[in-house]
Amino acid sequence: MYLYLLLVTIGLLSGTLLTWPLWPLWVGLAVSLLARWRCPFWRTRSQPLLWLLCWLAGASWSSLWLEERLAQRLPAAQDRSLASLQLELLSAEQRGQVWRLQARVLTPAATLQQQGLPPLQQLQLNWYRTPHTLQAGQRWQADVLLRSPRNFLNNLPFDYEAFLLSRGVDATGYIRAAHLLDKEARPPGMRQRWLSWQQQHVDADAWPWVAGLVFGEQAAFSAGQWQLAQRTGTLHLLVVSGLHVGLMVLLALGLWWLLARLPLLKSGQGIYAVTLPGLLLVVGISAVYVWLAGAGIALQRAWVMLLVLLCLQYSRWRLRWPLALLLAVVVVLMVNPLIWTRPGFGLSFAAVLALLAFFQGRRSNRLEALWMPQLVVFVALLPLLLWWGQPVSLLQCVANLVAIPLLSLLLLPLALATALLPFAGLDALLAVVGGWFWELLHWLSNIPLPYLPWMPLPLLLLWVVWLLLVRRGVSGMALWPALVLLLLWFVRAPAPQSVAMLMDVGQGQSMAFISPQATLLYDSGPRFSEHFDTGAAIVVPVLQRHGVRTVTDMIVSHADLDHAGGTAAILQELGAQRLWVGEPLSDLPASAPPQDCHQSGDEWKVLSEVLLYRFLILPPDARAQVRDSGNNRSCVVLVQWYDQRFLLTGDISVDVEQQLVRRYGDELKSEVLVSGHHGSQTSSALAFLQTVAPAEVWISAGFNNRFGHPAPVVLERLAQLQIPWRNTAAAGALTRTTTGNSSGLRESWQPPWRQP
Repeated sequence: MYLYLLLVTIGLLSGTLLTWPLWPLWVGLAVSLLARWRCPFWRTRSQPLLWLLCWLAGASWSSLWLEERLAQRLPAAQDRSLASLQLELLSAEQRGQVWRLQARVLTPAATLQQQGLPPLQQLQLNWYRTPHTLQAGQRWQADVLLRSPRNFLNNLPFDYEAFLLSRGVDATGYIRAAHLLDKEARPPGMRQRWLSWQQQHVDADAWPWVAGLVFGEQAAFSAGQWQLAQRTGTLHLLVVSGLHVGLMVLLALGLWWLLARLPLLKSGQGIYAVTLPGLLLVVGISAVYVWLAGAGIALQRAWVMLLVLLCLQYSRWRLRWPLALLLAVVVVLMVNPLIWTRPGFGLSFAAVLALLAFFQGRRSNRLEALWMPQLVVFVALLPLLLWWGQPVSLLQCVANLVAIPLLSLLLLPLALATALLPFAGLDALLAVVGGWFWELLHWLSNIPLPYLPWMPLPLLLLWVVWLLLVRRGVSGMALWPALVLLLLWFVRAPAPQSVAMLMDVGQGQSMAFISPQATLLYDSGPRFSEHFDTGAAIVVPVLQRHGVRTVTDMIVSHADLDHAGGTAAILQELGAQRLWVGEPLSDLPASAPPQDCHQSGDEWKVLSEVLLYRFLILPPDARAQVRDSGNNRSCVVLVQWYDQRFLLTGDISVDVEQQLVRRYGDELKSEVLVSGHHGSQTSSALAFLQTVAPAEVWISAGFNNRFGHPAPVVLERLAQLQIPWRNTAAAGALTRTTTGNSSGLRESWQPPWRQP
């Protein structure tokens, strides 16, 4: 049974990755079965056919599911299509002047086909500066600019395209204009009315904890609080998960334990007369909680798994928990085969596995049962986080040792009690304890503790040994000092991986030069909103994935948001020993005073034996001959990395290029030129390209951007000079090795859901 379920699981996973049809395998299987029936020789060799059947069934199911989802998705060729659609809002969240919407498409498929669109089902949209108050259930006739889902490709674990597909989102975009179809606004749903009533009766400082921990409203916590929790490794504590559902199940079981002692219920005949009402009570209470908490995929998965375990517990059928867990994996993958690409899938099942392995046959007192599961989950996931290249520091270990008991023993019970009894006055205490929590995390975040090494196997073995010892009666708390000491024994800072990379940050720019001794970062990528900038979402994870723990020198060419938007996040997460800017920046940490690159001198600055750079500076008389603008104040940098030269020019225009040619001449020659202003026609003049004479040109531009970058005239000049070029919009992140080999991440094999 284990083997068959495992083969079905492998089939469900591999079916989403296959780019060739499966019908020849079905034909071969049918022929083999016919041969088995007709030929006695094959009758004794049917086991391999059953193995193939299990794998093929899983692979066919997931492959067909993916084909159906891709048929509904807006293809890349129709990106930026303008459509008139009837929409029903599924959710509406206001973020400053922007509404973030999930909408169901009500327009018939035939009408969509007339507009040249696929049968869209669900959209993720923004609506900027609308005077309307939006809420779920409203129906609108809207003019929508549709964007095809497309992933920034930087070899990071999160896959945006797969994420949207797994959520059923066929396109993104924004609403240009709309009018309400319903004459009278629909009343908000029962859940929304309940949340509004709760918010009116709960203190404002306590409401984020009630909304976030109990009802799963992620917007309840500010962007700064999310970043602080992410930096200290306590983000999992703020997300409503299976542990919250398990706590509600325990509360429901406790309620039934009290009710079962009433004389009326004691009179039932036999144990099953008592357990059946108790099971129904637990199912009902936990279902109501899952619905109030938003009924996300993680909650649904946890609720189903807990109900399966409860049903097995109260039935006469005994199923071993590893088999039950594998069966749950198969069911979840059949419902949504692409969910394995989401980080929560592996982490959640690993957490459940750790909890089942830890608490199977082990007794815990009630106080330990409140906080020990969180600690078990955190330690169990450490090897997985390291294996997937996520940075884990000892700071996160210390923060969790302190934050888990505080949240599990105080914050979560207080939040639940406040939600159940909003008039009891517990919200004031909740607000105070919540303030302590954030102050504690802020204090811990300033402690410089080293990162754990890239050694998941020893940590995994250590965890298994610790788990087995605890199950045999050794006190878990007595082993924690030994665990921390062994972690410290393994700690040694790995040398960063040497690479030069122009990251895929959309319509913006960020390039890193990494060597074992130093790291130079040029620009920080764009900031799209208060909740998303590529500095935090892309640049920091990419640098950490290559072993960078701090930036040696950081250069921000100029103040435009597409070049400087992620600066604050990078400085906060990694810091920089020196910061150079082309023009003043706002919102910089006090610990990072910037220096003007135009006042630095043009001598070579040596960061290591293999990494040095110089600013190319125009004298005052030459500067007076160019138009004064933010783009023309960009820092122009010549980088020498492993005897290869890279020229980075920011957003300078042709007149600055002319002055650079006059002043530096052949000194501009480089192996790689990063095209100025994303390949705009205002840059990359023919004389400049001839002087630099690059072996190749790299362009950082967004996919199908509204500016038309790179400009056709620039591409014609490159073709005229026979200079090869690559664009991050088409090739993904561009990398160059120490031996001079260049490549784009999209140039290798891509899964079938990846847009070209």
